[in-house]
Amino acid sequence: MLFENNAPWSSQAAKRQAKELTLTGARLVLPDESFEGTVHIRDGLVRDVSAGRSSLPTAMNLEGGYLSPGLVDLHTDNVEKHALPRVGVIWNPLSAVVAHDAVVAAAGITTVFDSLSLGSMTRDDTTKSDRTRIVPLIVEAIGTAQQLGLLRADHFLHLRCEITDEGVVSAFERHGDNPLVKLVSVMDHAPGHRQSPQLERFRAMQIRDYGWSEEDADRRVAEWIEASRTIGPQNQARIIARARQLPIASHDDETPQHVREAHRAGVTISEFPTTRTAAETAHSLGIHILMGAPNVVRGVSHSGNISARELAAAGHLDILASDYVPASMLHAALQLTRDPIGMSLPKAIATTSLNPALATGFTDRGAIKIGARADLCHFVEIGDVPLVRGVWKEGARVF
Repeated sequence: MLFENNAPWSSQAAKRQAKELTLTGARLVLPDESFEGTVHIRDGLVRDVSAGRSSLPTAMNLEGGYLSPGLVDLHTDNVEKHALPRVGVIWNPLSAVVAHDAVVAAAGITTVFDSLSLGSMTRDDTTKSDRTRIVPLIVEAIGTAQQLGLLRADHFLHLRCEITDEGVVSAFERHGDNPLVKLVSVMDHAPGHRQSPQLERFRAMQIRDYGWSEEDADRRVAEWIEASRTIGPQNQARIIARARQLPIASHDDETPQHVREAHRAGVTISEFPTTRTAAETAHSLGIHILMGAPNVVRGVSHSGNISARELAAAGHLDILASDYVPASMLHAALQLTRDPIGMSLPKAIATTSLNPALATGFTDRGAIKIGARADLCHFVEIGDVPLVRGVWKEGARVF
């Protein structure tokens, strides 16, 4: 240990905090019901849940609002944004991780799967090089930050494997055995299907974004499509075979065939299905459907695919992830409770807490219940926007 971290959220400071805490005066969001009540915490666990306000003089009065489980975020590229704030700019990785951690804690997230891209989702050489370089730096920085007690939230790794990249298997072999890895997804971002079915639109965007000539764009797009056809399937099979017993997610499923192939390969989570038929097929096979919370908040997909609200209204949404806006998770959950979707508050909050926890094998968190970790989020509504007022991880206040 290089120094003693006395920050109130640090692991060292948390051990010195009072072993008991009572929170009262807010509406509790439990797995199946919601009521004004009191939560008693001891040694980092929920020990009692009761209706009504506590009269204990030591109880903390939350003065209204809601007390929900701490959020569980399975997919966020927020840490990559901090480590790579501009093309060609690689930020100090420890600084990036700590800054990212503060953002997710302020959003009510107590368990975050930091999503790191193995292999490039673009054919731009500079972007590809930068993303390849930052992965080991971020992985090391997360481990260092944990050892020093610098982190407010629990951090795990979600390795996003771009199967059209020739180096993705070797990259996975370097990082796949890290004990922080708790989720693996396999992706194919080649144009002409899945996220980018409109080939000409995709080609025009690449020319605009990267300054390619038309000839260069044609060549790169053709190479990408060929990689999807040739090395993509074998890379996917090799990664899944090496993923131990980790949960596997597919990505941007477009057709029932995509979903059925993923199911046969052992996939249990479908990230961002792009069509309703893909989502319906996933549910029929018992696959969890994960959508981006920003999609719910905005009402549209940023890439022009199906609206998450439409899937929620049809009963085909299980998990919300922050994707690229950590603060979107609570906002999206509350959006689900409004017309025309009208989901119950407990069910909506579960898409951001209990459901993602269970989908990745975590049974100790994601719900306010006796014996669960005291990972909690207190928030109020300002108009239709949730504002986080307090966050506790294992009973220790981290925000």
